Amino acid sequence: MLANLGRREESVALLRATVAGRRSALGPAHPLTLRARASLLEMLPAADVVTEEGGALLTLPSECDRSLGPDHTVTLGARHNHAWALYLLGRFAEADREIRRVTEAYVRRFGPEYPMVLAARQLFSRTRAALGEMDEAIEVMTDVVARRERGLGPEHPFTVADRRLLDTYRSGR
Repeated sequence: MLANLGRREESVALLRATVAGRRSALGPAHPLTLRARASLLEMLPAADVVTEEGGALLTLPSECDRSLGPDHTVTLGARHNHAWALYLLGRFAEADREIRRVTEAYVRRFGPEYPMVLAARQLFSRTRAALGEMDEAIEVMTDVVARRERGLGPEHPFTVADRRLLDTYRSGR
C-alpha cells in the first residue's frame, strides 16, 4: 500500500522488518515468511534483488517448491515475482520460462479470466516481445485486453495500461 502512495523505500523497509520478524517467530520455511520474501522480489529494484539476502531471493522459488510444493499459492506468487525480477534484470529467456510455467499453473488452478492469470500473461507478453517474438506478444496482449475489457470495463486502469502496452507493441516501439 505504501508503495502505491509513492513511499517505496518506506514500504521496502517495513517488508524487510516483516521478513525478519516472521523468520524469528515462525521460521524460515513458514508460508508467511516465504510470502513476505516473495514480496521483496516484486518491490526491490533489480540490482537490489541480486544483493538482498546475499542473492538468496533468486533461489526463493526452489525453497517454496521444497517447503510448500509447486502448486501452492505462495510458490506460484514467488515464481511470478521471480519472473518479474528476471525480466527487470534483462534475463529474458529465464523470465520467459518462469512466467510460462506460472501462467499455465494459474490457468489450471483459477481459469483464464482470473486477475493473476491476466497479470502473468501480460508479463509473458513482455518476455516474448523482449525475445523478439512480437507477433506472439501482440496475440497474447490482444487476448489480455479483451478479457480485461469484459471483466473490468474499457476505462479501468489495468485495461488502459494493458491497451497502452498493446499499442506500444503494434507501433514497434
